[in-house]
Amino acid sequence: MQRRAFIINGGKTVGAISLGILTGYGCQTQEAVLFRDGLTPDGIAMINELGEIIIPTTDSPGAKAAKVGEFIAVVVQDCYSEKDKKAFADTIAEVDKKYNDRFGRGFLKCNKEERLQLVSEMNELFPEFKVLKDPIVAAYLSSEVGTTKFFEYHPVPGRYDGCTAVRPW
Repeated sequence: MQRRAFIINGGKTVGAISLGILTGYGCQTQEAVLFRDGLTPDGIAMINELGEIIIPTTDSPGAKAAKVGEFIAVVVQDCYSEKDKKAFADTIAEVDKKYNDRFGRGFLKCNKEERLQLVSEMNELFPEFKVLKDPIVAAYLSSEVGTTKFFEYHPVPGRYDGCTAVRPW
């Protein structure tokens, strides 16, 4: 009889602990849980806006529609070492500082012409800009928007045609 009481009480204890853990996360927004370290919301917005300059909306959606900032934030958070996270955040801060030095306000507060002007100069003047540019392009090409609009998308599972002239690259 003591075994049954032990199992019942143990089950109640495990259930109470699990419920406490689950409700502890229920009060936070999804963004707060998802981006707990790495990039700030302003950094994510800045990456989205930089992406829109690099890959603008034309007849197909641009980088902002593909939410490249959120994608990069997850990659930075989950895959980068602490040293690389800091270097990436420092690069974002340095780009913002360059805008502040040039126009007297940060990147997000500049108008479209000012953003475009300095981004076009960044490739030559600021070699570290490639640290931001490459992940933006990779995130766009990895997104649903980039995959379906830029490439000829073949959904999987689907039929495999090994010998075909159509290639996604």
